[in-house]
Amino acid sequence: MTTATGSVCRSCNTPIEWRDTDQGRRPFNPDGSRHQDSTPYRKPANGNGASSPARDRAIARMSALRSAAIFAGHRANVDESVKSSDVLRIAEAWLAWLEAPGRE
Repeated sequence: MTTATGSVCRSCNTPIEWRDTDQGRRPFNPDGSRHQDSTPYRKPANGNGASSPARDRAIARMSALRSAAIFAGHRANVDESVKSSDVLRIAEAWLAWLEAPGRE
């Protein structure tokens, strides 16, 4: 097992040692415990850190809007009649498709 000392965690600024494990290179505390188990910024693995439905919908809306803007921008290269209002219309249609039942 290879270790590297002298590193500091970028999240909590505590000393860590990098060790090669069978899962790859992982950070450990100097006492040998896994650093991920002791860091205060760790997200719970039991589902309590899951995003809310409102956040998921906001992400989907922004994704649809961004994709529609990119699409309209490319379309404007070949069709001069593309308007900025087309972006919202396309985004609404794509969001409706994303949120249709059975797409989860």
